[in-house]
Amino acid sequence: GGVSPPRRPPPAVAEPAWTTGRLGARRRFLRVSSETAFGPRSFRKAARLASSRDDDPGCAASDPGAKPPVDETVDDATPRPRGSVNGVQWASARVLELDANAPGWWSFPHERDEDGRFAVLGERGGGGEHAHSSRRLSFRDDSWTGFVRDDLRPPRSSLPPQRLSIAPMMEYTTPHFRHLVRLLTKNTWLYTEMEVDQTLRHTDHPRLDRFLDFPIAGHPTSLQLGGADPELLAIASAVAAPYGYDELNLNCGCPSPKVAGKGAFGASLMLEPNLVAECVAAMAENAGGAPVTVKCRVGVDDKDSYDELCAFIETVSGQLPNCPSAGGKPLFAIHARKALLNGLSPAENRAVPPLRYEWVVALANDFPHVAFALNGGIVDIETASVIANGDLAPFDDDGDSRAADETLIPANLVGTMIGRAAHADPWGVLATADVDVFGETHNPETATSRRKLLKAYGEYCDATRGRFGVTKDGYAVPSTRHLVHPLQNLFYGEPNAKRWRRAMDDALKRDAKNPDVSVSELIEKTLREGGVSDETLDASPSVRRSRKPNGDVLSDEEAAEKKRARLRDAAKKLRSLPPPPTRSVETRVVPAPAR
Repeated sequence: GGVSPPRRPPPAVAEPAWTTGRLGARRRFLRVSSETAFGPRSFRKAARLASSRDDDPGCAASDPGAKPPVDETVDDATPRPRGSVNGVQWASARVLELDANAPGWWSFPHERDEDGRFAVLGERGGGGEHAHSSRRLSFRDDSWTGFVRDDLRPPRSSLPPQRLSIAPMMEYTTPHFRHLVRLLTKNTWLYTEMEVDQTLRHTDHPRLDRFLDFPIAGHPTSLQLGGADPELLAIASAVAAPYGYDELNLNCGCPSPKVAGKGAFGASLMLEPNLVAECVAAMAENAGGAPVTVKCRVGVDDKDSYDELCAFIETVSGQLPNCPSAGGKPLFAIHARKALLNGLSPAENRAVPPLRYEWVVALANDFPHVAFALNGGIVDIETASVIANGDLAPFDDDGDSRAADETLIPANLVGTMIGRAAHADPWGVLATADVDVFGETHNPETATSRRKLLKAYGEYCDATRGRFGVTKDGYAVPSTRHLVHPLQNLFYGEPNAKRWRRAMDDALKRDAKNPDVSVSELIEKTLREGGVSDETLDASPSVRRSRKPNGDVLSDEEAAEKKRARLRDAAKKLRSLPPPPTRSVETRVVPAPAR
């Protein structure tokens, strides 16, 4: 953690990384590149350097399939604040509402019921003295929200379309980084780190907050789960349901040997589409009304033909519920590279296999009843903007008169997913997303300058630091270092960015354990010591994009033309894709059932 740079630059390609897990070999089948990345050349160079790291943890392991162990506090038995904490409203407030309005709703440990299935809900769920006592709590649909007051109910009827999302990345998409992103863009979908079903199965309240809690202001947010046992994934979905995530996502793309190998899930699940169909069906039945989606690759090892990919989509989509944010269709987020489970590290699997964007376009054409989001190698907002626009014609400047079907992007290719580029340059990539991608009239106020952004984020850090106590060696949980980690690339490409990171690192060494120094004070002090100018702090997101190589600022007309040129370049790359593959064996497409 911390803001000091790692030994080599972090990758800037938009690829997912996950927390770990190992499920064990036993399963219970119970029913409950060398390709050019899109984006600035400096990003592609950073990506190559980062992909060459030999110490990349990939999907770091823990046993039995959990994330790296959470920091143990001095007295874990001490009650910790939940719900509203120092002015920040957390999703655990919904859990507290269930405690008050449905006494006895929770059962732990999850013993098997008379039908032989694990029970998450207690026998007395919904049997209190409140107005809801005549109804029994259930996570089969969103009826559980009737036990929660109106202002805490998940906003599922007013969610934005999934035109842009942040990919799930281990040790990156923490609640703190996601909160920073939410201050930059209100509409972009945020994916969590992967949580392994075994972890949630064996964890009780209130400790579950360490894995599942998130600020309510973070909607829309998708929880990614990892596992290969339908029963365990059903339990994990039910355990997560009362936190009110907007979507649950099954990881079918992580190539780490500790996940896809020993854990027998992640990318290895693509070899067993029938099992994946069982898993998503079990998740959907216990998701509390949230839709279930899948994130996968275009192939695994030698199972990499387009026909095999179509068979996977066809089999799994029949069990996926329709996703409101994807036009009411089942949603797949497709990482447009195959996964090689033997011989390549997780970092190499994000760069060595060639990108196959044309395969995702072909899927969208062959499966009009299914929605797709494109992931892999996308490092700029312009590509997301062009795909969200749905038509390449407005960006066509070569004078050719093209047929309509040559310029239209399939309507069910609903958006893009950006990964490490969002962390490598959050300000440059995301600060204008609401206007450029979602068509809003303005971006959030906290995205108009980094001074306003840091003020708002510092207030969040001050309210959150030490929420879970203090470790035996004196560090708050979450610690100052973890809280400022999302800021390390906020001044990417600006004068004195490295000097500020060094100042922050020195300050963390000095004051990380000091409870009298707030995170806001630490940020303000290091900005002065690091020489970050007022001009940089107060500049709008468009200023850096409108600079000439010599540092001079372009005129408004020149800046507008430069932006149009970036959009034309993104559209040109999409137009120049190889011909899409075709299915050699046509099978009957069964529309996904409505749930």
